[in-house]
Amino acid sequence: MYLYFVPLFAQKFGATFLQLGFIGTASALTYVVATIIVGHFADRVSHIWLYAFALFVNVVGTAVLLLSRSVSDIVLLRAFGGVGLSFLWPAAEVLVVDLASEGNRVKEMGTYSVVWGIGFLIGPTVGGTVIPTFGFTNLFLISSILILIGFVQALVGVTPHAKPRERTQATGPAFTFSGLISSTRKLWSWYLLIAIYAMIFAVVTTIFPGYAYSVGVTVELIGVLFTIFGLSRIAIFATIQHYVRLGEARVLTVVSLAICAAIAIIALIPQFFVFLPAIIILGMSFAVIFPISITLISRSFTSERMGIAIGSYESVYGLGAAIGPVFAGTIAAISTVRESFLAVALLGLLMAGTAQLRKP
Repeated sequence: MYLYFVPLFAQKFGATFLQLGFIGTASALTYVVATIIVGHFADRVSHIWLYAFALFVNVVGTAVLLLSRSVSDIVLLRAFGGVGLSFLWPAAEVLVVDLASEGNRVKEMGTYSVVWGIGFLIGPTVGGTVIPTFGFTNLFLISSILILIGFVQALVGVTPHAKPRERTQATGPAFTFSGLISSTRKLWSWYLLIAIYAMIFAVVTTIFPGYAYSVGVTVELIGVLFTIFGLSRIAIFATIQHYVRLGEARVLTVVSLAICAAIAIIALIPQFFVFLPAIIILGMSFAVIFPISITLISRSFTSERMGIAIGSYESVYGLGAAIGPVFAGTIAAISTVRESFLAVALLGLLMAGTAQLRKP
């Protein structure tokens, strides 16, 4: 409901495109560090209790946006919001991977993605409707209340079924950063692809709303764009298992090239009816990358170390998401926002090349 509108909220305080980049980076930086820690704990405590706690942290992380009075406030509070997200995504993803058999992980991750995709489908339209009538602060208040309802639901309906985490010798040695580096070194090309993907995704979610608004697209239509963005992702999430049969590296290459083309179109023709097909292409392409890449990473870890596997994925994603907005924002400040999107389009080409470095 509110995620895509934070950049517009910041523009009310006079935020530049570079400052919008800092807002996106603030959230991502805290996310980078916290996800590895959360992944570590996910291997040692009940996944269900960790997920419930994650919902509570996000209640607070959303509600504090009500305290914003300047761009600096938003930067600081989004950094705290990154901590909330660092608990939420790894906890949820570990639950899915833990419950699914290895052969069904892509399919089940796609199903899981459909569920949260529905929220991202409905949310932007609701947010775009709420803002003109009730304002940004009420949007943040309503959002925090809805997450609170989810927390209560998890606490009452789900956590009573949680079982203690079994501790056996199979759990392996204690977490160390050197051990993590050793386990992930052979996956460097997939991590590089994920980082580039995260850079592009972060630019779309943090810079694009402000860019669209600056060229005359209304708040309501920006909400429509991201609703359609969510719908296109759901369509792919629901059928992701069919695309894997074509070959994971091949599919990742094709969607990377599609991302490059869509971003270039956004840069060259800044009009709503051009943004519309471009955002559909982006939504479909992003939806392919997430379940495939996270499954590729999880294959190289034992089930007892799945929390660290998901944590490493999310940490690399967070690193890319931290770099992307500042990268685009800096180019926009030096030159124009159009040139910044053209530079991001080139990242799509780099991602396509990265997909060919290592065959699954």
